[in-house]
Amino acid sequence: MQLRLFLIFIFATMGLLVSAQQDTSLLPFHPYLPLNKRAIYMVVDYHQKESKDALFYSLVVLVFLLGFIKSAFPKYFQNLFKLFFQTSLRQKQTKEQLTQDSFASLLINLLFLLSTGMFITLVIQYNQWASLQFWLLYAYVTAVLGIIYLGKYLFISFAGWVFNNSASAASYLFLVAVVNRIMGVVLLPLTVLLAFADPTIGGIVATISFGVVTLLFIYRYLVSFGLLRTDLQLNPFHFFLYLCAVEILPMALIYKLLVENMG
Repeated sequence: MQLRLFLIFIFATMGLLVSAQQDTSLLPFHPYLPLNKRAIYMVVDYHQKESKDALFYSLVVLVFLLGFIKSAFPKYFQNLFKLFFQTSLRQKQTKEQLTQDSFASLLINLLFLLSTGMFITLVIQYNQWASLQFWLLYAYVTAVLGIIYLGKYLFISFAGWVFNNSASAASYLFLVAVVNRIMGVVLLPLTVLLAFADPTIGGIVATISFGVVTLLFIYRYLVSFGLLRTDLQLNPFHFFLYLCAVEILPMALIYKLLVENMG
């Protein structure tokens, strides 16, 4: 009986092997398993994740610089915003307190250059206006921004000396410096949001930032016109010519130069 069962098991196993060989021979011709066809090669470009560690630590340094200025020079920081929201910039006491602390002025001017340069660089990168590396572009933008305001300072100081009205030139330069320092402080949190937000939120932040910068420039021009109108007997047309010659034309030339050289 046992021998009979063993022989049945042997014959059944052999039958399964034969049927498996027959079925395997049909596999290359199966429509879903084209093993007899030519191999297809596919080149896969693996995604390289962009690291933002350096950008994060750079923004940490800027935030730390702002916190250091606010902690080390609280009176200066308070007077800066106090003077900005005053109805007249002729408050000599507040102006003198700001001008006396030269080290705090130097630090907050540095904050303006670094913060505004970072913001402009992120906007250029967000809109893909240039193909340069981020840090090289940041260095160019910050350097150009510093050259613009240094040239403006020298030009207005020279014009005030030539026309024997250095006091009005100094008042205007002080107003520009105050607005720039406020801009550097206000743009810093918006820059942090723009650096790490997704494209949808980044577009909203960029729009808000442009609105804030536009309001600050309008405020600067209105207050400076009111400041210079009484001292220089300035009319709106002459002030408009000044804006075109000193404010708009250099920016347009620099923009054209950057577009031609950086794409």
